[in-house]
Parts: sequence; structure tokens; C-alpha cells
Amino acid sequence: MKRISPLILICLMSLNSCEMLFSGNSNSSSSSSAESTTSSSLASTEEDSSSNSSSEASSSTSSSSSSKETGWKLSWSDEFTSASLNTNVWESMTGNGDAYGISGWGNNEAEYYQSSNSSIRDGNLVITGKKESVGSYSYTSSRLRTKGKVTATYGKIEARIALPAVQGLWPAFWMLPESNYENQGWPHSGEIDIMEAKGRLTNQTSGALHYSNDSNQHTYDSATNVFKLTDYTTISSYHNYGIIWNEEGITWYCDDNQFLTVSSSTWHTNAYSTNDASPFNQPFHILLNMAIGGNFDNGVMPPDEFTSAEMLVDYVRIYDWIS
Repeated sequence: MKRISPLILICLMSLNSCEMLFSGNSNSSSSSSAESTTSSSLASTEEDSSSNSSSEASSSTSSSSSSKETGWKLSWSDEFTSASLNTNVWESMTGNGDAYGISGWGNNEAEYYQSSNSSIRDGNLVITGKKESVGSYSYTSSRLRTKGKVTATYGKIEARIALPAVQGLWPAFWMLPESNYENQGWPHSGEIDIMEAKGRLTNQTSGALHYSNDSNQHTYDSATNVFKLTDYTTISSYHNYGIIWNEEGITWYCDDNQFLTVSSSTWHTNAYSTNDASPFNQPFHILLNMAIGGNFDNGVMPPDEFTSAEMLVDYVRIYDWIS
């Protein structure tokens, strides 16, 4: 019988407590152009404004004091305030997965991904699933990733998202590794599902971690986040979905509710040859998509009257822990 990790028990405390637990070094990187860098700088402007507006002497004192503070510091974000999607950050993955060697996107999905199904509107990234015919496909949607452009190894990765409460839709906010670990693909290299939802279950989302077990076969840990009836909210409202990740473990949260923690001693099985926190000690990139049908909800499809639905993303942010 497995012992319950002390890490899991500790993370049943408040989110702030868990942030202190995960106060290890974090590392995020962006290889995007000046446009992305500007976006990140703008996101940090508010934090720096007080010291910039002070006198020289006060500014010096403030800077000295600030350098001693610990906590989460924004290292990168996309606030989706530009007129169009920043292609220096986001790559649109198109088609049915064949071009990427994963037919049906590995999940028997029913949509055909198109770049035209993603747009920027009113400060949101909008991913639209539609009932429309493309070749032999009856649905279209969009799938975006930051591979080779923005990555993170440890930190707090968060997005504020409103989801469509429609049967047969499968929106997701997740992460995949930049490269194959130990020259092996999925699941050995890992997958972090920060948020997934089944559109017909309007009061819950879930998170999961995929990796290899001792026999080098696929295994995963997952848990469900359920919104309280007294909160009068559903997946259609905006919620903050994120993870707190370092070499000791990963904790999933929605708003102030922590609902899953997986320690590195759990995911680092005998399938991995190194004595470290692999495979979740490597750079991972971010994905946002909305699948239609697929294995996640056992092939459930949208109702006949379905025409379109939107996944709205207010922002995506990466924070580093400053100790």
C-alpha cells in the first residue's frame, strides 16, 4: 500500500501555504521576438510603477527593500490586448493530426483544426468550435501551442478562462515537453493537463499528470475540481486555472481551491534512468484547444442543434518564485 506523501497532506492547506511550500527556483523562457517581449514588459509595468514615480532617494530605498521580498513574480504573459493573435508566441496547429504523426490527435477527436477558428476580441483569445464541413469532417475548432517560443520549467502557470457548457466539447489548457525525454515520446516524456472540461458537466473541471509507470507503460494521476452549489457558478464563468510546480511536486488549483497534488516521488518511477525529478524537470510549452468528441468523454458528441461555441481566455501567465 502506498503511503500518503507529506507533500499531499501539506497542500491541503491554503493556496498561499502551498506557494510557500513550492518556493524553489523556477525558470521560464521565451524565444519570441520583440513583440512578445513588449507584452511581457507591459504586464510588469504595474509592479514597477510605484518605484518609478518616487524621488531618486525613495526609489533607491524601495528597490533595496523590494529585492529582499519573496513571492511570485510575473515573468511572462499574454494578456490578448493586441488586435490579432501574436504569432511570435502562438503556433496554430491545423488539420486532423496526421501531419504531426498523431491521427485524430491521439484521441479520436471529431474536429478539423483551423487557424481561422481563433481570434482576439475584447481582450480575450477566442477559440471557436463550429459545426461546419471540411472534407470528411463535420466540425472545426482551433488548437494553439507555444512550442519553441515560450516554455517553463517550474513556477506558477495560470490562465483565466470561461468555458462553453455544451455537451460534446472538450476544452483544455495543458503542457507538453519541448523534446522527447530519454529519446522516448509520450507518455514517457510527460504531459501536464492543467485544466480539462467535459462541456456537459457544467459544475466541474479536472487536472491530470501523465507519465510512465515502473513497467514503462502509461499511467496518470487525476482529480476533479467541483464548483460548490453555494457559489452559484459554472464553467461558463471566468475562473483561474493553474499549477504550482517545482522539483518536489505539482499542485493543481482552480481559483482558491487546491484539488490535486502529485509528488516527484510518485511520478519518478523505475522507468526513468536518472536520479532526479524527471520527466517533469524539463522545459514544457503551453497548449490551448477545444476538441469536439473524442475519448475524454467516451465519444459524446454535441447535440444536433449545435452550431458554435466559444472558449474565452482572458490571459495566460507564468510566474517565477523569488526567494
